[in-house]
Amino acid sequence: MISKEKETTGKELYTIGQVAKMCKVSKKALRFYEELGIFVPDKVCEENGYRYYNKETMMFIPIIKYYKQMGFKLQEMEGVKDHSSYFYHENNFISKLNELELEEQAIKNKHTAVSDWFNLLQEGTMAIQNKIDHVSVKYLDQMSYYYQEQDFFFNYKESIINIPWVNSLESHQCAITGPVILEFSSYQDKMNQKSKKSCILQQPVGKLNFQMDVKDFGGSMFLCAYHIGDHQDIYKQYQKIEDWATEHGYTCGPEAYERYVIDYWTTKETDKFVTEVLIKATKSS
Repeated sequence: MISKEKETTGKELYTIGQVAKMCKVSKKALRFYEELGIFVPDKVCEENGYRYYNKETMMFIPIIKYYKQMGFKLQEMEGVKDHSSYFYHENNFISKLNELELEEQAIKNKHTAVSDWFNLLQEGTMAIQNKIDHVSVKYLDQMSYYYQEQDFFFNYKESIINIPWVNSLESHQCAITGPVILEFSSYQDKMNQKSKKSCILQQPVGKLNFQMDVKDFGGSMFLCAYHIGDHQDIYKQYQKIEDWATEHGYTCGPEAYERYVIDYWTTKETDKFVTEVLIKATKSS
């Protein structure tokens, strides 16, 4: 039932309860809109503080709803009602489009990261279940990776869950995906447990940030084998690859890479670790 209250202009007025019911919005929300100054009553009764709204004012509620659907915060709607043309807010729309594009990219980055991690778990599980530890030849496409050089003390947990590395990525707002990869300049030093330095690599996701150090990985042939279990005896897989290379006429190295498929990021059970050892190789003439 429409209130009999009228403005001095003769326009019919509606109570806050009537507006809430007609526009399917709570009275609490209407009061909040008033606090923000985006939907104010046309009349406030001095005796009891009741709020009244005319039909024209009420028709601003659908506009608020549509702005909210587009992703605008209520605070960003200030001033919309005060201008005869909503084209006044063209700059707001441009700004919102830029904001939404960034949000869209962030969601894509998260989807890629989650999908890649899921695929790693499947890859590692397949290697464990099928006891895949044979040597194979693989060509890897060249891709750009963020990287950081570091000392290496054979403390694999600190090298993989690497606090300085994570802090550096975070400080530069760099999103990454996929496994941690450690690069060693000499596969023989790594095999003989003499490596003193390594380079941590991870694949960027989204737009490449050149404030971080970037290097290419891939673009060549590798001899590869999965190592299943604790990292401390991974050197045995290096020896296995080297023996296979000699037997099949390949020259190894000098670089080697360890790609951590299942590691400390996923489980504390070291017998479930899966690491792919990759050693650069060329076919001997």
